[in-house]
Amino acid sequence: RPLRVWQNPKITDDIYLHFSEILRGVKGYANKIHGTVLDIGAGKMPYRKFFKYDKYISLENHKYPGIDITADVTKKIPLKNESIDSIVCFQVLEHINEPQNAINEMHRVLKKNGVCLLTTHMAAPLHGLPHDYYRFTPFAFKHLFRKFKSVEIKTQGGAVLSIMQLIVWGISEKLPKIISSPLIVILNIIGKKLDKIIYSPVFTINYSVFAIK
Repeated sequence: RPLRVWQNPKITDDIYLHFSEILRGVKGYANKIHGTVLDIGAGKMPYRKFFKYDKYISLENHKYPGIDITADVTKKIPLKNESIDSIVCFQVLEHINEPQNAINEMHRVLKKNGVCLLTTHMAAPLHGLPHDYYRFTPFAFKHLFRKFKSVEIKTQGGAVLSIMQLIVWGISEKLPKIISSPLIVILNIIGKKLDKIIYSPVFTINYSVFAIK
C-alpha cells in the first residue's frame, strides 16, 4: 500500500476502515513514544512523523532502502541490553514465525520503564504470502507480553466495522471499479457510523498493544 494510505486514508479507499482505525490508535499513543526509538519491521516508516524523539532506528529482516539495521528479531536484535526508550512495531507480528522470541528481544533491548507500541491483525485476509503465520487475541498478547509490568490492549474497530471491511475488500476484488467505487464509499460511511452505535469488541479488525517494561 502507498504511504498515503497509512498516513491519510480516504473514504474512497477499499482499506479505509482498517487503516483509519490503526491511524487513530497510533495518534492516541504518539505522545508516549520518546527518546531513542526502534521501529521493528519499519518499511517506509509511515508513522514516524507523528512521534517526537531524539533518535530513530529502523530495522527490517531484509535489505530495504533507508533502513538502519537488517536483522532477524526472532534470533538477535544487534543492540545492547536496555539501550532503547521506545519500540514501535506496526502490522508485523503476524508475519513473524516465532513471535515470542521477537517479544523477548524487544523486552531485552528496552530500558526499564521503556515502552512498546505494537499493532497487528485479528481479522484480515491472507497477505504477504507465504509469510503470514498468525492472528492474535487479547489472551495471546497477555501471554506474549507477560514479562512486561503493564500491558494495555485495545481493539481497533468493533464487530460491525470489521465485517464491513471484509465486505468492502470482497467488492473491491470481485466487481468492476465503476460499480465498486460508489459502493465502497457508502459502505465505509455506514461501517464507521454503525460501529459507533452498536460497538462490540467480540470481533475486531486489529489490535493495538501498549506495554511498559
